[in-house]
Amino acid sequence: MSIFNQESLIERVLYGIFRNTTTPFNLILVFDGCTDRTEPRAMKYIEKHRPENLKEIKVTHAPNVYETRANNIGFKMVEEDYMITLQDDMVINELGWEIRLTYPLRVFDDVLAVGSRMAQDIKSIGQDGHNYINVVSRETKNHPRDLFAVRDVINRGPVAFSMKHLRSMGYFNENYAPSDLDDADLCLRAWRDKKLKVGAYWIDYISKFEWGKARADDSTMGVKKSISVNAEKIKNDHSDYLNSESKHDEDITLKEKDVDYVDSSSRISFIWYPTRVTYKLLRKKFRLYKQKIKSVILRLFR
Repeated sequence: MSIFNQESLIERVLYGIFRNTTTPFNLILVFDGCTDRTEPRAMKYIEKHRPENLKEIKVTHAPNVYETRANNIGFKMVEEDYMITLQDDMVINELGWEIRLTYPLRVFDDVLAVGSRMAQDIKSIGQDGHNYINVVSRETKNHPRDLFAVRDVINRGPVAFSMKHLRSMGYFNENYAPSDLDDADLCLRAWRDKKLKVGAYWIDYISKFEWGKARADDSTMGVKKSISVNAEKIKNDHSDYLNSESKHDEDITLKEKDVDYVDSSSRISFIWYPTRVTYKLLRKKFRLYKQKIKSVILRLFR
């Protein structure tokens, strides 16, 4: 996980991982140019609430190199067969999530990556915009839980990778740095060069729009410029496939009963669920209550 300035959220993110991971795992944290108290809060939380199945913690730092390069730094530290990358604004909300998300990787050897947020085919792309078809996503609520949806590309959410395939692809193409559509490029390269597929498989997590840092006031990522520039790169780098009108539109049923969950019935967790009351949060709550009171008064005196 690469992290930038998430001091008010990082403990909840770690809570979601610790509470819901049922198998032994290692944790890699890349603190990417944090200027707030994210790192000390994260390390203090880990020290107090480290679960027994967390075997090793690897911590490294980057000088605010942004998502693409920061992700690659973490990817190159992985020694296991499978890896899940999680953005720093996502709170896992499903027990056994790591088993479920990696399940298609264990069933199919020709799958590079499994995402949980969204999968889609590209109809057209460029500086004028993106046109996607055959979209399945959590946001549009058209992704059944038992459906492994194979498409052209997946979007970052929680994403599970087969590390042998990811290493063979050379990780994210840093020509797409600082961010945006590097995941699409990886998916399209994987099919072009190795005939590897990607798809989406549903897990439960929470990620609110306002938690994201790409467009936050303290971000210097320049995401709006990256979107248009990298869209043109996708159009040029993968024109043969995009112009061929060949699309991955394969829906594979993977039943919940077949997922190889471990027995966690005896697992008891006393991990503290973190909440932080900040001045900004109090102001927001006050405005909401003020609006509700005002609307009630107006209805009473109509």
